[in-house]
Amino acid sequence: MTVTIGINGLGRIGRSITRIVAAAGESGISIAAVNDLASIEKMAYGLRRDSIRGSFPGTVTTRADHLVVNDHAIRVFHHPRPERIPWADAGVDVVIEATGRFRAGTSARRHITHGGARKVVISASADDPDAFLVFGANHHIYDPALHDVVSPGSCGVNALTVMAKVLLDRFGLRSVNTSVVLATQGWQKAQDSVLGTSREDPRLGRAAGESIIPHNYVVGDLVRVALPEIGEMRYSYYCVPTPIGSLAQLSGNTDHAVSVEDVNRAMAEAAAGPLRGILAYDPDPTVSIDVKNNPASCLLDPSGTQTTADGGVTVRGWFDNEWGFSNRLLDLARLVGESSPVASRRVSWSIA
Repeated sequence: MTVTIGINGLGRIGRSITRIVAAAGESGISIAAVNDLASIEKMAYGLRRDSIRGSFPGTVTTRADHLVVNDHAIRVFHHPRPERIPWADAGVDVVIEATGRFRAGTSARRHITHGGARKVVISASADDPDAFLVFGANHHIYDPALHDVVSPGSCGVNALTVMAKVLLDRFGLRSVNTSVVLATQGWQKAQDSVLGTSREDPRLGRAAGESIIPHNYVVGDLVRVALPEIGEMRYSYYCVPTPIGSLAQLSGNTDHAVSVEDVNRAMAEAAAGPLRGILAYDPDPTVSIDVKNNPASCLLDPSGTQTTADGGVTVRGWFDNEWGFSNRLLDLARLVGESSPVASRRVSWSIA
C-alpha cells in the first residue's frame, strides 16, 4: 500500500522529507502536494541546492503549478492557513505539518476538517495532539479510531527516548537527568535580534554563530509522556554553533548495578534487533559531523557510557536533528496512513 502525503512547509524538514522519499523510490510513500508561501521557483532552488546536504542527487524542475522531482509531479499550493489548503483535491491522505507555526492540535486538525486529509503528523512538540508517538518507544499505542492528529515530539525527544527505552526494559530506570546539545536551528538569528522570534526567552534571539545558548525547552516532560514508567525527570537544553549533528545524554539509576559492557551490549543488541533503523550503534569514537545523513533517531556512542557501583548509568548518543527526525516523521506517516480502526492495537511492547 502506498501512503499519499502532503507537506505543509517546505523548510528544512520539508525538504529533507522530499529528498528522503525521492531517494527511496518504492518506499510506500508518495508526495502528492506541498504548500509553502515561497514561489515555486524558490522552492525548486531550495531542493536543488543545500548548504548542508549538497546538490540534489537527481532533477528538480517546475511545470505550471507543480514541482517535478525525478519526473514525479508534486502539486504546489501557496496558502497561509491550513483551512485553505485543498489537500483532498490533490489526493492527499496524510499531511505532515512542517511549518512550525501550526503546532496546536486544534489548528493542525483543520488540514482534516477543511482540507480533506485523513490524518496529520505534526513535525514538532505539539500542544494537545491526539497522541504523542515516539517511534520505537510507544508507537504501539496508536489507535486509528482515536488518533487523527499525532506528534512525535522533537528530534531530541526521539534520541533520548530510544536510549531510555532500552535501559528501562533491560535494567529498569529512574531518577533521570537528560541533556540535549542541539545544532543551529532555522529559527535562530545570524545577528542579535530582539524582534522576529516567537520564542519568549530573549537569549534565543542572540547570534547563533557566536554563543552556546541555553534553551528552556521541556524535553524531559515529553520523554516521560512516551515512557511514563520513568517518573519525574530533569533536563537541560542548549543550542550550539554547529551546522548539523546534535548530542543527547541521559543519566539515571538502574534497578541493580550494571557494567559498561552490559549497557553497551544491550544497546548494540537493540540496534541490531527490535530498534534497527531507529537506534544505531557505532564502536568508533565519533563527533557530531559523523552523524550527518544518518537516518536513525540516535547513534549510540559507546565511549560515553558510564556506570557506578550503586546502579548509576549514563549513556550518550548523536543524532542528525533534521535527517533522523524526518525519517521518523515518514515512519509515522506510514503508520497512520496504512492503519484501519482496530481496537486491539493497544498492546504492550518491550525490547527486553
